[in-house]
Amino acid sequence: MEPERQGESAPSSLRRLRLRFGGRCLLCGADLAKGVEALYDPATRTVRCVECEVGLANPEARPIEPGSAGASAHREYERRRLHREERVKAQLGDFFGGAALAIAGEPQSTRAWDRGSAGERKLAEALAGVEGLIALHDRRVPGTRGNIDHILIAAGGVFVVDAKHYSGLIQVRDRGGLLDRDERLCVGRRDCSELAANMTWQTAAVTRVLESIGPAPVHAILCFVDGEWPLLLPPKSYKGVRLEGTRSIRKLLAEPGPLDAERRAQIGQALAIAFPAK
Repeated sequence: MEPERQGESAPSSLRRLRLRFGGRCLLCGADLAKGVEALYDPATRTVRCVECEVGLANPEARPIEPGSAGASAHREYERRRLHREERVKAQLGDFFGGAALAIAGEPQSTRAWDRGSAGERKLAEALAGVEGLIALHDRRVPGTRGNIDHILIAAGGVFVVDAKHYSGLIQVRDRGGLLDRDERLCVGRRDCSELAANMTWQTAAVTRVLESIGPAPVHAILCFVDGEWPLLLPPKSYKGVRLEGTRSIRKLLAEPGPLDAERRAQIGQALAIAFPAK
């Protein structure tokens, strides 16, 4: 949605203008038609009613769209699988191409998308029944090519979650020398340290939206679905990112906190609008 500026000033970073495309108010969820005056936030690429400028309106104006966990990863898996099948059969014919595909199996790069999709679905299933939880799955981040696996709104705050379906023992290992620490997040033999760094832009995007409607605590989580945890002293965090499994994350999300049901509903609606289902 790209707005057409009218030149009238608005408080803070909001710009008062007429919309070139329709949208939804971040605060009340009302539909805003093309051509109406609205307030546009360029930092979050969201719009809101002029009359919603002061405070939050009815958070139940429209149902929150929860999204479908793992949907975009599964679509990417199917796209890659079909593309490879069509390419091989075009070269070898249906019979020999089908035989070659069956013998070779799928490349790891293709299987990873299917496994990732399954992991996101497993986490969504594990979260079912957590009282008071608002779960947003597979959310698009406007202005980027990335997505956020899960945004979870609970009493304790907003939890930005990246689900990983990896096997192996989850450890934080120090690969440095006597004087220099070099801690790495490992799952089995896999170095997963970059996963924590990848959470930075995701939490920053969510935080920007929350700052525009009133702040709330934001927490980054890497949730390892079906991972193995050490019996003694399992790692709790890495580089400021919490490390959880499907059981421990349920317990975490059920803990009391500063967000009451009304505030959770307001935040859930705003984040569902700011980060549409992918």
